[in-house]
Amino acid sequence: MKRLGLVAGLVLFGAALFWMTRPAPYDTGAPLRTSEGPVHLLEGLETEVLPRGWLHRTFFRVTPTQYRMTEADGARALRCTTNNSASILARDTRIAVADLPMLSWRWKVVQPIASDVDESTEEGDDHPLRLYLRFANQDGDTRGAEIIWSNKKYAPGDFKIIGSFYHYVANGLPENIGQWHDQAVDLRRLYQDIGGTGTPVLETLGVFCDSDNTGAKSGGFIAKIVLSAADPA
Repeated sequence: MKRLGLVAGLVLFGAALFWMTRPAPYDTGAPLRTSEGPVHLLEGLETEVLPRGWLHRTFFRVTPTQYRMTEADGARALRCTTNNSASILARDTRIAVADLPMLSWRWKVVQPIASDVDESTEEGDDHPLRLYLRFANQDGDTRGAEIIWSNKKYAPGDFKIIGSFYHYVANGLPENIGQWHDQAVDLRRLYQDIGGTGTPVLETLGVFCDSDNTGAKSGGFIAKIVLSAADPA
């Protein structure tokens, strides 16, 4: 019995040690560090064999999204295709928001989420295109947020909040399907809007396309994801 107790204790200690020391979910060991821009996030990305610093985060028992660099309307773009699926293609970064506060990109949805499930609920929380961001301040406090393409309910500039997680709506709605849209967000303001404090560093910037909650299909393109010091307009 004493031996069994010792073994159980060692197992519990090992598990606790793992959870305390495990790396952050997007830590690749090769983060992008720079204070000078512009940074073209998709430049040099090959989705067949991801370069160092990139990772494809999948979820247990969920079919991954298909991400593929391709040509779209004469320019390189990342194509995102879902079929009851979800995953995040992310770049590990360590970039001070104060240095490169402006995030800009182009995107086009070609197949929207066709579902009557309320997108403001967890059951309806699917979007054909999103950007995933994770920030950390000087005290190690982290905050995540997403910039989303709304399905039917939200207008540009709205926030969708599920639990305590913020989704900033940059575009969406049926009338905007099938067109390229140029977007820009000031990360300083976004960080404040989601309740961030202190001096933030952008630790993760990823593309997140999903339809696993509703079981729908979706498709779209995203291109020219750029971090810069000035408003691109």
